[in-house]
Formats: sequence, C-alpha cells, structure tokens
Amino acid sequence: MLKTLFITRKWPPAVGGMETYSIELTEELRKLVNLNIFFLPGKPNGSPPKLFEIFIFFFKATIQCLKEKKIDVLHIGDMTLWPIAMISSVFRKKSILVISAHGTDVAYHLRAGCAPVLYHWYLLLGAILMKSRIKIIANSHATATYCKSHGFKNVYVVPLGVRMSHEVVGFATHPSKYILFVGRLARRKGAGWFTENVLPLLSEEIILKVAGTVWDEEEFKVIHDSKRTEFLGPIYGEELAKLRRNAIAVIMPNIKCGGRDFEGFGLTAVEAAADGAVLLASNIDGIVDAVVDGTTGWLLRSEDSVVWKNKIEEIMQWDVHKRSCFVTESRAAVAQFYSWVRVARDTAKIYKSADI
Repeated sequence: MLKTLFITRKWPPAVGGMETYSIELTEELRKLVNLNIFFLPGKPNGSPPKLFEIFIFFFKATIQCLKEKKIDVLHIGDMTLWPIAMISSVFRKKSILVISAHGTDVAYHLRAGCAPVLYHWYLLLGAILMKSRIKIIANSHATATYCKSHGFKNVYVVPLGVRMSHEVVGFATHPSKYILFVGRLARRKGAGWFTENVLPLLSEEIILKVAGTVWDEEEFKVIHDSKRTEFLGPIYGEELAKLRRNAIAVIMPNIKCGGRDFEGFGLTAVEAAADGAVLLASNIDGIVDAVVDGTTGWLLRSEDSVVWKNKIEEIMQWDVHKRSCFVTESRAAVAQFYSWVRVARDTAKIYKSADI
C-alpha cells in the first residue's frame, strides 16, 4: 500500500465544506492506502484557526514532511499550502505530489482589493515553480477551470461525496408550507434575490426559512425585513435533516456576482438530496457537478424568477406517491454517484496514475 501523508489546515471542530472533505476523505482513504494525517484543528466554537496559527502550522507541517523516512504520496488539503509540496519536492524526487482544490482557495483572486491580487500571483508562482510535477484534484469542473487559469496542469475532477443514513426517518409525504435555504447569507448564495423576486410570486401562505450564518449584512437585512421569511440561525444534524424533509423544496438560488465570487461545488445540494429533500438549484458554477439534473434535483436558470416560481408550484401539486418515488430514486442516485467511498477510490486512482 502507498504510504501517504495527508496535510490539512481544515479539520474539526471547525465547520465547513473543506473540513467535511478532509475528515470524510481520510476516513475512507485509510482503507486504500497506508495513511498518516497531519492536521490543524479548528476552534471548539466551530470557527477556523487564526492566521498566525496557520503560519505556525505551515512550518510544523514542512518539518513533518522532512522527518518522514518514506512518503510515496504527499497530499496537501488545499491550494494555500502549496509551498509545502514544493519544498518536499526538492528532497523527495520520487514522491507523488497532490493538492486538493476547492472553491474559495482558487477563486479568492476574483474579489476586490490588494490581497486577492497578491493571492493570484501567489498561485501563479506555485504553478511556475512546480511546473508539471504536481497533480491537482478539483472538486468540480468549474474549480478545475480556475486551477488551469492559474497555470496548473494535470488537473483532475473528483466531485465530493456525502455520508448517508440507511433510511429517511420521518419522511414528509405532505410537506409543510415553507421553502428552505441552507447556507451562508452571502450575496452569491441568492437568498436575498429569492426573497425579493420569487417569494412574492408564490401563494402568500408560503414562507422562506433560512438556516445558516450571516456573512453579508445587506443580505441579512433583506431576509430580516421581509414578513415572509424566518431566520433560524445555524442548524445541524437530525434537526436540519428534518427541516429539509419537511420543506416543499430546498433551494440553492445562486446568482452571478460580477465575476467576483463563485460556488466551487455546493456540498449542501448533495446533503439535501441525501436527507430526502426536493432540491432546486441554479445551473451555474460547480453546482452543476453536485446535482444530477432531474434525478437528485433540478438545475434551474439562475435569476429567472418565473422559472423558479413555476417549478415550485409544480412540486406543490405532487401527490404522496409522486413525492415518495422522487425521494426514493433521488437518494439511490446520491448513494451511487456521491459516496465518499467513490471519492476515496477516485483519489487513490489519481495517486497511482502515471501521466505526469
């Protein structure tokens, strides 16, 4: 078995898509390779480590790489830590070098300000220094495109997975009269757009419930000021699963933000389908890799309020049998296409591929 060192600064108890990726991938990967994990844990309140802690971790992780007697594969958990791979490559000519690419860590340069510009040059430098020595594993085709725009070659796409329960408990054949949004309140996520443009087109008895955290105060103001929304704050576990199952639909109404941000994958889309929800999502960015259109949910035209309104009203007309059949087939498809077993298997195949 390949001796593999996985290094990540994204680890529980911090909460987020990259943390989920790290813990779930390594759980399955250890069954396929001889795995050692070097990680930086998050804060007990779920927040990520501070910047100075990441700097200290960088030096500790580099030393760990150099201390290891043998490493067949060095897998770095995100693009920010690419210098660790570069330094290791100087001393380990035969080691396979792999970096996982997510959304923000390759698209941060799209934002305004000096820091994003510097970060873009930082990634360009990494691509130049490591040339074709490195393998990049992107979580979607959209993320892969940004990796290539920074100059990286040998980019592979491995969509993310979800941990499924064996059955849906308390499946709602008669959903409650609400639509659910789950995620950060940031403009690109589209909760504000949906509140202002779609909700008014629906029956007045329908409300929007929002489960998540506030990242954009203007977006939160739109939600707060509406009489047809209910802000729940962050919800987790079975409570969130129940909310998803009881909703008419779970929505991901992402919108374009002038090229300054994008959705790398959209793990919440897979999680919603796995929990037995009816999913509606925008057909943009990495979300298209997180939905099997017409099977695990529907990909709808972004910012087309009439299309969204019509689809929601169509779902509201479903009888018990149709909704039950859809959820059953949707969960079966998720189990087939979006399992962490598949993610780990595809990752291990990339380790062993000899095309660089």
